[in-house]
Amino acid sequence: MDENYWKDAYQNTWDKASKREKRLMARLEKMAGVKCSESGLGTGSTAYISGSAERNGYQKGDADFLIEGTNVYIEVTGPLVMTVQPSAPLWFRPDKLNNAIRNSNHDVFLAHHCMSVDLWRVIHVDQEFKQRFRAYQFKVVTPYIRGRLERYVEIETTDRCVRELDYLVEYLRKIKEMQTNG
Repeated sequence: MDENYWKDAYQNTWDKASKREKRLMARLEKMAGVKCSESGLGTGSTAYISGSAERNGYQKGDADFLIEGTNVYIEVTGPLVMTVQPSAPLWFRPDKLNNAIRNSNHDVFLAHHCMSVDLWRVIHVDQEFKQRFRAYQFKVVTPYIRGRLERYVEIETTDRCVRELDYLVEYLRKIKEMQTNG
């Protein structure tokens, strides 16, 4: 498959995605008192970067940003359309989940944004989540989007792994407190 196939398919959404990543970074910095740095290929950018992640010095599915001074990485995702309602299941690209699980030295959170109501939800890719993912406890869906067959891992909004953004904020505050007191 053409290395730029998916980039070409989604190029017109990069501006929205970049703004969303930057908004979340600013929000976490303000709410949790941490500093965020971009870490994934093209994070925060609308520039066209040709070729695979590997060819550009990254791993396929790298998280979008990290919390400086920690091993916490955040992957930002979610539909960039206003038609998806907050009750709709959350969809995640399998390569993003596989990379989060493979990087055992990273503490990864998936931050899912529902644009229609500006709602952030997070999933901590902790040991329980990893075990459930490896045991195929989450459904895989293959919708057609923009005329292309895509593949996602679907997680119901009511699943015990889905949490409010405040969960991540408190998690980061505790890390910062431990670093300050430790």
